Amino acid sequence: MQQDDQPKTRADYRKEQERAEKEFQERDRKRVQVEKEYARTHGDPLPDDEAESNQRVNPTESKQHRLGRRLNWAIGWLVVLIITVYLILFFVEF
Repeated sequence: MQQDDQPKTRADYRKEQERAEKEFQERDRKRVQVEKEYARTHGDPLPDDEAESNQRVNPTESKQHRLGRRLNWAIGWLVVLIITVYLILFFVEF
């Protein structure tokens, strides 16, 4: 481990990141194994990997779709307001 007063080298940083990634993968593998064992003993079937990945994607896609609709409405209202202001400035003399 390096001292705090000296910055890490890129190699040290990469090694630290790789070690952290390996630790995460190992924890995740153990978690999945425990969840499968729990499901097997309690009769609660876990979804297969494809269904699980679809469940993770669907909420994100629905949020993106909803945000897209809101942005489209906001853009539409801004266009209407800009045209209204232009017409007011064009036809009303101050």
